[in-house]
Amino acid sequence: MLVSIIGPRGSGKTTLLTLIATKSKREIYSNYKIKLKKYRELQVIDLLNLKDNINVFIDEGYTWLESRTSTSVLNRYLTYIVLQSRKRTIDIYITAQMFSSVDVRFREQSDVIIKAKKIKNNFHYTFYEVGKSRISRFILPESNAKKIFPLFDTYEIVEPHQKEALEFKLIQQNPKRLLEKIKELSKIIKPNLNGNITHDSIKAVLLLNGLNIAYEKYLYIFLKEKIVL
Repeated sequence: MLVSIIGPRGSGKTTLLTLIATKSKREIYSNYKIKLKKYRELQVIDLLNLKDNINVFIDEGYTWLESRTSTSVLNRYLTYIVLQSRKRTIDIYITAQMFSSVDVRFREQSDVIIKAKKIKNNFHYTFYEVGKSRISRFILPESNAKKIFPLFDTYEIVEPHQKEALEFKLIQQNPKRLLEKIKELSKIIKPNLNGNITHDSIKAVLLLNGLNIAYEKYLYIFLKEKIVL
């Protein structure tokens, strides 16, 4: 089952997710931290080996399923997971401020769409069961919501999964910042190279240090002293 929770900032989307987590008997794989024993951290790489019979929470869904990158490997792989989710008894929950920011394939595959809004400190949710023309409503009073708040950090930032790639593209447009970044990275990786400065060795050391290999060609030029910077 795929559930999409839509609403503006502060409308109670993450609060509802966390409430669902408290009621679930399953393990919860989530890209934001939930202070429950059943919580498991979810990173993009974990999608390759998801277990059956679990719940998957993707808060701020646009950070993983951006509609303008619908041809990305991640979007295509998640499409496969969604299509297989019923057979594998995986329930996927996605939140977004704007439904249009999420890849159209996930919008069309939603089994339930929940509209969230906050009215006088209470959270109001309208449930639309797609294909059944069935609508239901649920109100989470402020007093009950306050019991959920301690279980997650409302200020936690969910980073885009392609943050490093986006940063690299931006830095490329700023020569001064690019130079600073190359010098910074060279100090990190040089001790591990042991004088073996090749394209492959630089890529390997970048990977082993959890760094973006897109900088490899610049680092090679800098470390080989082909250009004095």
